[in-house]
Amino acid sequence: MSSTAKLPFKTFWDAVEQRLTTCSVEELRAILRVMARETLPSERQAFLDKLQPASAGADADVLQAVQQEDLLADIDDLVQELQNEMDNCDEDRYGWQDWDDEDLLGPYAAFVDPLSILFDRTEAVFDQGNLALARGAYQKLFAVLSLDDDYGRGVRAADLEEVDIDAACARYLRAVYETEPLPQRPAILFGQLLEVHPWGSGRLPMLSDLLDVLPQPLPDRQQFLSDWIAFLRTREGYEADTWLREAIRLASGATGLAELARSEGLQRPRAYLDWCAVLTQEAQPRQLLEAAQEALQALPPALPIRAAIADYVYQAATTLQQSELITMARWEAFQAKPTLRRLLELWDATPPPSQPQTMRAAADYLQNCLARPPAYLESLYRQADDLEIPIRVHESALAHAYLLTGDWQAAYQLSLPAKVLGWSSSTNPQGLVAAFFLALLSGKTPVALPDNLRQLWLWNLHNSVSYSDWKLTPEEVPPAERLERIYTELLPRLTLDIAAQEQLLAWCLETARQRVEAIVSGQHRDSYDKAAVLISACAEVLRLRGNRQDGSLLLAEIRNRFPRHRAFLKELGAAAGKGML
Repeated sequence: MSSTAKLPFKTFWDAVEQRLTTCSVEELRAILRVMARETLPSERQAFLDKLQPASAGADADVLQAVQQEDLLADIDDLVQELQNEMDNCDEDRYGWQDWDDEDLLGPYAAFVDPLSILFDRTEAVFDQGNLALARGAYQKLFAVLSLDDDYGRGVRAADLEEVDIDAACARYLRAVYETEPLPQRPAILFGQLLEVHPWGSGRLPMLSDLLDVLPQPLPDRQQFLSDWIAFLRTREGYEADTWLREAIRLASGATGLAELARSEGLQRPRAYLDWCAVLTQEAQPRQLLEAAQEALQALPPALPIRAAIADYVYQAATTLQQSELITMARWEAFQAKPTLRRLLELWDATPPPSQPQTMRAAADYLQNCLARPPAYLESLYRQADDLEIPIRVHESALAHAYLLTGDWQAAYQLSLPAKVLGWSSSTNPQGLVAAFFLALLSGKTPVALPDNLRQLWLWNLHNSVSYSDWKLTPEEVPPAERLERIYTELLPRLTLDIAAQEQLLAWCLETARQRVEAIVSGQHRDSYDKAAVLISACAEVLRLRGNRQDGSLLLAEIRNRFPRHRAFLKELGAAAGKGML
């Protein structure tokens, strides 16, 4: 956490108590003397006032209470000012022509600082224990963030950069909890949790958020958890399911989640994930392995969430050094989420002698998936993750499986019907396959390829990665980098007979001609550089194969084909010149 980040009150208070406990009387006096010396002259009297014993500060408490009661009135005054400004916001005064289309704040920027101050004052009221006042103040402040003028503009939570809205929501919910009678708490809190959800960053607010905003434990915690669980079982939807699993975890830990998963896991598959998560936090790899394996046995095959569960099998098996289970876990994850990322994980987890056979099995599985694409399903869960969303298999993943298997003909046949335009899509494998064949025919490793061929190779590695493959954890290596590493190791070990080399070279050259024709004749100016790099890469391959004259003739052929396309010829000159260096 940076030095400027705002500490939650509970974290701050716990830290203060910890330091007070470890300091002697003399050390505390030394600390106060340092603080006194650093106090500005204008603040010295206020510093002395704070040094009074609590009993001697009664007058200050009365003054503070008066200031607290002014809070609601100050919020009301600001709301009225903002409403007046919105009522006077007509087209003549604030027309669309005067505003940036991306600017939803418009003339209301002047309200950002006053609102931020009111949020800070409300936080102070909350920290001082006046939860009823804090509840009322937060209700009014959040209502301000929903006000719109006739153009749909106003002050939004994102505009309050100095305010931690998620923390404000947590404080509001804690105030709701503590100011409601125990019998009414479940129903009231459920409604307020739903209401604050749109106010924050988009993350679903959780009961655990309430635990961290005050140093005091949650009043009536055990009784409330029991009532809360019973209440949530009467509600439907992903929110109720999420809060139920959290409540069971808070009440009973891994034992309660295990019971929930075993009794209702088919209806609530995330219970298995929560169970595994708790065992991971408790550093129990053997129990984690057993729980994850039990989940895989219970849940239907190819269910997308099985990939996340298989990751727990992999994690536990790695800790326990069970190599066979490591490979099995990666295969299970690939079947549930047949993405390029999962294919590469499977490759890395497979012993080298078995990698071609495993890639063949993966290619067969991907081919079957492409033949039977999943129907669109609206996920039961509207979570920020995609754990339960079926994956659409991309042709580039199948192309990689073929190439890693060493099945050139299958990769070639997969690429034949693809269009020469659209190589930037992971659904078009032609660019990847052509770049791979050119790299193989050059006789060079990927890191030693000449400039244009290397640029073509890297472009198409990146193009082969689908959107779903980019959702990585911070410690994961991006798929394109993993692909480059794998092919750098693999390409030097591959060979082609003379007939295959001639067949693939002829196809690459003809495909390159067709792509350049489509790009330049179609005046796709943004892709002129791509066409130039492609044809120059082909010339580089011909030179590396001892056909320098054929490379020069190929470039001359393309120049003569498009003598009036100056922008393209400029790109071609730059690329070809680079290739001659």
